[in-house]
Amino acid sequence: MDRFLENETIVKILAVVMAILLWFIVSSSNPAQVVTRPFGPIQLSEGSLPRSNLTVSSVVPGTIEVTIKGSPQNVASAKIRDFGAFVALGSITHAGTYSLPIRVSAPTGTSLQSIVPSHVVVTVEKLGTKKMPVALRILGTPSPGYELKASTSSVKTATLNGPTTELDLVRHIIADVSVGGRSSGFQEQVILLPVNKHGQVVPHVQVSPNLAAATVSIAAIPPHKTVPVVVKYTGVPATGYTIQKISVAPTSVEITGTTSALSGVTAIDTQPVSVSGQTSSIAETMTLVFPKGTSALTVNKVTVTITITPKG
Repeated sequence: MDRFLENETIVKILAVVMAILLWFIVSSSNPAQVVTRPFGPIQLSEGSLPRSNLTVSSVVPGTIEVTIKGSPQNVASAKIRDFGAFVALGSITHAGTYSLPIRVSAPTGTSLQSIVPSHVVVTVEKLGTKKMPVALRILGTPSPGYELKASTSSVKTATLNGPTTELDLVRHIIADVSVGGRSSGFQEQVILLPVNKHGQVVPHVQVSPNLAAATVSIAAIPPHKTVPVVVKYTGVPATGYTIQKISVAPTSVEITGTTSALSGVTAIDTQPVSVSGQTSSIAETMTLVFPKGTSALTVNKVTVTITITPKG
């Protein structure tokens, strides 16, 4: 050991180490030493407004940066969760935009050196309410060979609550219902959403109730075919007059029925139009005559125009 200590280099190294240890001991036991440290971003919290007809629509910015000072141990052990950043709203009694100071509580054993920013801009708006009808927004298409027959919502009208400026943007209350790939009816719970004219959800607006039951009916598409319409007429125009042209709108219709019944249908006739003794053109709405086992899939009436002109 004596030989070890007789080595001058080793003695110098030990002296330096001892000096460093002594400095740490003295530093940690010296309450007068102060260090600083920045923290952020720290989330702001808001106090309550004194009036129930008001609401906070925005706080800008929503976070702050702070610098604290204190003893090395206290500053080093501080965590962001130890801070409290608060905006008091108790003095606000009217809608408007306000610049308000930020109150910050620092961790135990430390104090604040700076707060950036020291104020935030708070926008307060009046709360409003209004009622609107509820509509289902159908997404997708059923499986091939099937079609949507009907869709209904258990909630017909809902109430909107929120800032008046946001309420003014709401054009519809909708609930999305997907029928993609479905081959049978179903019922499911859907969320009611306030949307603007572009179909986008309007924030800060609440819908009450916010849920509804959507009932959707899906059925197999019946056999059908498209056939032309044939105009039938009886009689002849007055002496010296003739039928120049016959037209019908629409010129074809979709019909449905059993497969065997449809196979025998090549056209659909109208009820007869009488032209007996006519000297002028005729325009009438006529009912279609469907063969047995068939019926209209779209329309069952057409407009018939028979143009009658003098001969020669």
